[in-house]
Amino acid sequence: MILVLIVIAAGLLLPKTGELALLDELCNSSVLWIVCVYVVVKVVRNKASKKALGAGLVIVCFALALWFSKDLVLDLSAGPQTIELKDIQVSESQGPTGIFSHHYYLTGFHNNETLRFEISAKEYSQLKPGASVTAEVYKHTRRIVSVTEMM
Repeated sequence: MILVLIVIAAGLLLPKTGELALLDELCNSSVLWIVCVYVVVKVVRNKASKKALGAGLVIVCFALALWFSKDLVLDLSAGPQTIELKDIQVSESQGPTGIFSHHYYLTGFHNNETLRFEISAKEYSQLKPGASVTAEVYKHTRRIVSVTEMM
């Protein structure tokens, strides 16, 4: 349980953008994997549980963990990509913790597809709506490494 709290705390402290963006994503994924391993250990130790029910729970648990980790694995294997976002918009929303948590987003068009990425407060204040930017991104997890406004 302490390991889960440590990973959650690390995820809260890590930046959502920049060079460490995938490390934050790894923390998110790690919480699910830790819980999955905990459930499997509990099922294996519980001799009185039905074997079919326990096996089903283990399969569902690992399937969920794999599903939520797939984007991280795809981005780790592909690496960051440089894309051009046109006609960008920036927006702000409050997080689940209320006034202490703000999230900033960059939305733009790339190859006739609308893409949305979380950005930092600094990037939010610097980017001008309607402009075009060049962004180095992890496309599957929608994490931004860097953003530069095009002239």
